[in-house]
Amino acid sequence: MISIILHSGEWDRIYHAFTIASTYSALGESVKIFLTYWAIDSIVNGKIECGDEKKNQVIEKAVEAGKIKKLEEIVRIGKEFGDFEVIACSGSMDLLGYGEKDLPEWIDRVGGLAEQLMGGDKVIFI
Repeated sequence: MISIILHSGEWDRIYHAFTIASTYSALGESVKIFLTYWAIDSIVNGKIECGDEKKNQVIEKAVEAGKIKKLEEIVRIGKEFGDFEVIACSGSMDLLGYGEKDLPEWIDRVGGLAEQLMGGDKVIFI
């Protein structure tokens, strides 16, 4: 199983983490994306921020034009391929004041870090 721990709230990193996960799923690997801190914050708030206004505009225009898929679409595709799960960190959610009701429906569940580290053959930190 591939475990991707996604800490960054920058949209380009979030996008690539989900794209990597979807590609692994297409290759027959089990994949779990574990969302922590700023990734959860960006996803819950629908932020498209890459740390620079020019980058933000490029990404926003590409999403609007359909050149870049929305995250929920990448998740849907990954799940169609196979074992693809998105988990939000319970500790990060508590710290940021989010509850399960705040999460988008495509996030499968809330869990903990130990599960991610114990279950992964490969762990990728973004």
